[in-house]
Amino acid sequence: MNFRLAAIDIDGTLLDDNYLLSNKTKEAVHEAKNAGIEIVLCSGRAPKSVFSIMEQLEMDGFLITHNGAVTTHSETRDVINEQGFFVESLYSVVDYCKKAGIHTDFCTAFDMYTEKIDSDELYSLYSKYNMVPIIVDDVKNVKDKLVKFTLFSSEDILTSAQDELQKMNLSLQTIRSGPTFIDILHRYASKGIALKNLAHQLGVPMEKTIAIGNYYNDLDMIRVAGMGVAVANAPDDVQKQAKLVVPSNNENGVAQALKQLILDQRKYA
Repeated sequence: MNFRLAAIDIDGTLLDDNYLLSNKTKEAVHEAKNAGIEIVLCSGRAPKSVFSIMEQLEMDGFLITHNGAVTTHSETRDVINEQGFFVESLYSVVDYCKKAGIHTDFCTAFDMYTEKIDSDELYSLYSKYNMVPIIVDDVKNVKDKLVKFTLFSSEDILTSAQDELQKMNLSLQTIRSGPTFIDILHRYASKGIALKNLAHQLGVPMEKTIAIGNYYNDLDMIRVAGMGVAVANAPDDVQKQAKLVVPSNNENGVAQALKQLILDQRKYA
C-alpha cells in the first residue's frame, strides 16, 4: 500500500516522556515528507503549541488541534475546519469545577484563557506546552466561540469528575485526553472526523492514510485510518484496536512506524 498521509499524535507518541523530539524521529519525519507523504500533527494542544513542534521539525503543513476541533495550516494560519460552542452550555460545569477546586482553561481557535494561575504546578504545566494563557475575571463573561474547555487535576479527582459530568446531560462531549486532563468539545469534534475531512479536502482516500497515537482521544482516528497504529505505551484498550503496535514513544515508535509502512516500502518499490 502506498500511503499518502500520516496523522501523528504529539504527546506520548511523537515526543518522549520528557517532551523531547529525538533525532531519529525527526529524521524519519523528514524522510517521509521528502517521499511525498503529507505529515499532519494531531493533538489536543492549541495551534500555537503545535507550531513550536513544527518549527523543531523544520516543516510547514496542516495540523489538527484541540482534539479535532480546529484544523489549520502552520504557514497561512488559516482555519480550515472548526467546531465550536458558547460558554452558556457549560455553566453547570464551571460551577462544579469551582466548588471541587478543579483548575480549568478554555480556548478559542488560537488563544487560551484561564481565570488564574496560582501554583508552581500550573506555571510548569503551561510552560511545558509553550502556552501563556490570557487571564480573565470570569469565564461566564466570555462572548467568543470556544473550541475546547479543559479540566486539570489529579487522576482520581478527574475520574470522579467524569462521573459528575455524565450526570449533567451536556450537549457537548467529554474526552479523557490524558490521566490528568478532561476536554469538553463540540459533539462533532474529534481527531477521526477532522482527519476524514482533511483527507477528503486533500483528495486522499482513507485507505491511504496512517494514524499513530497513544491514548483514548486517538482511538477514533486509529479506527478510521487505513492503517491505525498504537505505540507500546498506549493502554491495552487502545493497542487492541490498532492494526499495528510499534515500540513506545521513548523508543522511537513513530520512526519505526514511518520506516516500516512508508520508507521501506518506497525503497523496494
